[in-house]
Amino acid sequence: MTTPTRHAIVGSGNIGSALARLFARAGIEVSIANTRGPESLRQLAASFGPGVHAVALEQALDSDVIFMAIPFAAVEQFGKSRPDWTGKTVVDTTNAHYAPNSAEVLQGRLSAHYAAEQLPGADIVKAFNQLPANTLAAELDPEQGQRVIFIASDSPQAGDRIADLVGDLGLAAAQLGRIDEGGRLIQAPNALVLRNLIERPL
Repeated sequence: MTTPTRHAIVGSGNIGSALARLFARAGIEVSIANTRGPESLRQLAASFGPGVHAVALEQALDSDVIFMAIPFAAVEQFGKSRPDWTGKTVVDTTNAHYAPNSAEVLQGRLSAHYAAEQLPGADIVKAFNQLPANTLAAELDPEQGQRVIFIASDSPQAGDRIADLVGDLGLAAAQLGRIDEGGRLIQAPNALVLRNLIERPL
């Protein structure tokens, strides 16, 4: 068994794969896991290079920062993967707007607040959900600038942690404040969703 990485991606669909590509491009090690087990991910992980490690879900959850790149409908079940999420920073990349019956599930709550209820103790950061996966993973010429990633969290420390990671990934972080304030803007279909902004060099 490999040593747990500091960062893990749970979910191997379009967004999970886009995130893995960003980590690989930046030379930052990351684990990737799903509910089907690491063997189902060996080929995918290998396609990104040696820095992306296919691991069991339990091992991925030992990481400090966990990217929740799963369908919104799976959030409740994912939350049951640990009895207590204290000490974990979970990046919520889901978009409830596109899930069946999401209005009934949310009952007026913001989706990131719903995620916080399902993952008790976790510091939830809403990020990496405003762009399609192919846009998120597309490489930019540094002379063009850096793609902007919007971040919202009720934990300033967690927000800063993910903002630093966004920079390490070669992207530009734009912190929006609390989830019930700026975070509302990146809940689909609100104002900043699908806004592909580029921070140009001065």
